[in-house]
Amino acid sequence: MKDVSKVVIVNAFERGNRGDAALLSVAVAQVREAFPGAEVLIAGFEHPAVWAEFDGARNIGSIRRYVGDEEAGRLTRIARKLAAAGLAGIAALPGGGRLVRRAARLLPAEMRAEVEAVTGADLVLSLGGGYLNARADLPSDLNIAFLLLPLRLAQRAGVRTVLGPQSYGPFPRARQRRMVRRVVGAAATASAREEISVTRLAEAGVTSPPVVRGVDSAFAFRSTSRRAWRAELGISEDRRLVLVTARRHLAPAEQARYEAAMATAIRHLLGGGAAVVLVPQVTCAFQADDDRIVNARIAHLTGPREGLHVLDDAALDHHDVHALYGTADFILGTRFHSVIFGLTAHVPCLAIEYDHKTRGIMEDLGLGEWVIRMSDVRDDVLTGPLDRLIEAGPAYRKHLDDTLPEYAERAGEFVTVLREAAR
Repeated sequence: MKDVSKVVIVNAFERGNRGDAALLSVAVAQVREAFPGAEVLIAGFEHPAVWAEFDGARNIGSIRRYVGDEEAGRLTRIARKLAAAGLAGIAALPGGGRLVRRAARLLPAEMRAEVEAVTGADLVLSLGGGYLNARADLPSDLNIAFLLLPLRLAQRAGVRTVLGPQSYGPFPRARQRRMVRRVVGAAATASAREEISVTRLAEAGVTSPPVVRGVDSAFAFRSTSRRAWRAELGISEDRRLVLVTARRHLAPAEQARYEAAMATAIRHLLGGGAAVVLVPQVTCAFQADDDRIVNARIAHLTGPREGLHVLDDAALDHHDVHALYGTADFILGTRFHSVIFGLTAHVPCLAIEYDHKTRGIMEDLGLGEWVIRMSDVRDDVLTGPLDRLIEAGPAYRKHLDDTLPEYAERAGEFVTVLREAAR
């Protein structure tokens, strides 16, 4: 293994997404385990002047954050995107690695910082998750381009790149598949967390190597929080506690039906004597991706009910939220990392699928029967499955006891993947 003294983690999002924050915590820890003493930098979606570090790793900001900054005016964002496109064009030229480093001197500080970091690193790791997918439209083309740009810049400078465990696809347009084939295909390793992602990479022309099957890194996350959530919420230890996560994802009419059905499910649970907590798994300002907005609408549809709790604290970190899931008896989860947080605490979950990652991972665990498509959630479709979930609780927990330890151990094997990528 070559000497690795500097690793840059790119495509991190923000800590308001507790699932992504858990992935980043695991990534930082695994890089440090793989390469003791190496400097770890984060090029993510948090402003470095606001969030200077994460788990002791310095945050340098990113091109993607800079060009997508919603506080900047529209013309400013367009100009920034054009500058990034020019950078990608320079990288495509013969000798692009050297040219990019020279061109970086003319860029704004935050863009320059990421260019200099990824081209001067020993290894660049793209954080896992579910980012690399697209629709057949220009915004998706741009999203794919910006996600792949730091990897492309690193590769042109001769730096090895790794993509952490994540979902891939679909890629409906030929230009999207070309970008994926060029960059992901040139990585040392690309870890796919479900078989369908392996298939979609193959459809784009990326096969093994570098594609390997992996396990979502959130299965390796361990919370340090010991927060006494039941006492804090005033829920007795002998009362059934069900946690619920929801999100905005569907077209307006379908979204309204989904939210009404979630309210029906909550009334059903409360009527059976359970306490229910609506949990904001994500509270991000970017594109108003804030579950508290959806949760408030669902709570309004549910109506004032004893036993219903709606959390609205945006300052909750991923450790505290993970600890909350561990206190539950059951989880009805739309945000899939809320389901993973619950499963790692051996809590039975009914998962609402908005992306193929949900069914893929649940089927990996032998839990495919406990998945319902988000577009199918309407009327009282959830009440029967919830009753069956509660009835199956002991058998479900026994299944988790039998399968989770080995599955979580596989998530920890990504340390070996990192070491091998540096050879």
